[in-house]
Amino acid sequence: MKNIQLLNTKSIEQFTVSINQVNDQRALLPHVLYKKMEGYTLKSVVPFHKVITSKPSLQRLNILKNAFLNDELIVKGVVKKLSAKELLIAVEVTKNIQDSNDVICNAIFGFELKEKYFEKAS
Repeated sequence: MKNIQLLNTKSIEQFTVSINQVNDQRALLPHVLYKKMEGYTLKSVVPFHKVITSKPSLQRLNILKNAFLNDELIVKGVVKKLSAKELLIAVEVTKNIQDSNDVICNAIFGFELKEKYFEKAS
């Protein structure tokens, strides 16, 4: 396999839930949360841009809690799987609360890869 730079595990995105991102109960709209995770994933796979042949596909989504107006959220991710055919990125969204790991949701996004960029092991 050719050398490919993996995701920077220190890479995170932060955002604060604003008034135009919530419903009448002041809870974060699901499509906003999805777009934030998808955007993070797309930025994270920039090192793979030459080998990715697909748009991100949502493999799994677990929404565990609601986030509300003015909550500060952190989006982070890691490479879950890298093979000759696919790349899976695990993404997690947490509330930015000191000394706490309050997980809002987690997801796995998949990308198809070009096989010609990988060499077969002998």
